[in-house]
Amino acid sequence: MSHVILTLLTRPETAPATLAGAERLAALLGEARIEALVMRMPPMATILATEEVLTKDQEKRIRDQETERAAALRGVFESWAAKRGGAKQPRWIDEEGVTETLVKSWGQRADYIVVGRPNAHAHPTEYDALHAAVFVTERPVLIMPPSPAVEFGKTVAIAWRHDKFSLHALLAALRCLSQAKQVHVLMGYRPGDAPPKIPDVLTEHDIDATGHELLIGKEIFGAQLLATAHDLHADLLVMGAFVHSAWHHLLFGGVTKYVLEHADIPVLMRH
Repeated sequence: MSHVILTLLTRPETAPATLAGAERLAALLGEARIEALVMRMPPMATILATEEVLTKDQEKRIRDQETERAAALRGVFESWAAKRGGAKQPRWIDEEGVTETLVKSWGQRADYIVVGRPNAHAHPTEYDALHAAVFVTERPVLIMPPSPAVEFGKTVAIAWRHDKFSLHALLAALRCLSQAKQVHVLMGYRPGDAPPKIPDVLTEHDIDATGHELLIGKEIFGAQLLATAHDLHADLLVMGAFVHSAWHHLLFGGVTKYVLEHADIPVLMRH
């Protein structure tokens, strides 16, 4: 049985890194089919709260822009697909629709989802796609920076705390550790807490891991995680994904938000 990796393509500038991430993930999993999804925004989805209708010219302009974006992304996809081998040919999917609906529909049928990390130049669909991938599909999501390591997954850092979200992320990562030479567990603790322990699930799966205790204090913990991962030369960070419960549909949790905004290595997240 092979895995299915859904790759969300949003901008031609970030698509090569996203596709490279999907290809590397497929190699770590052993066998997988890559599906590339482009979501074209329907004109009505662009209406602001202060607007009521679009003119026909406005609708046409928006559709033309989205069609042009999809065509550019297809060019990147076809160039990438022509260079890769393997028996399973990648699949191209181009649909117009609401981002969350499309990500949910396609994402819940996949084993993993790969998406580029949004930045200041993000397309309007990118943040919605990332949020839907992590919190609506409940699938593991690989978030790719613009310039990732070519062969990530050799030195893996796992952000760990004893909760179901960290466990979900770790279980999803177990299938990706076949080529890992070093596995590090980054364990936060507060003064007075009992010393943190490496999760039993790693021992039960015969994975040799080194633990690192990170004191939770005045420093931004997301910054501590990334700095420690860099010090360890990690090429992949695994972590649970959190949101502020009162604003579930709007705000990522503090550590999650910081890592999403600053990570320059691939991050495997799961809610």
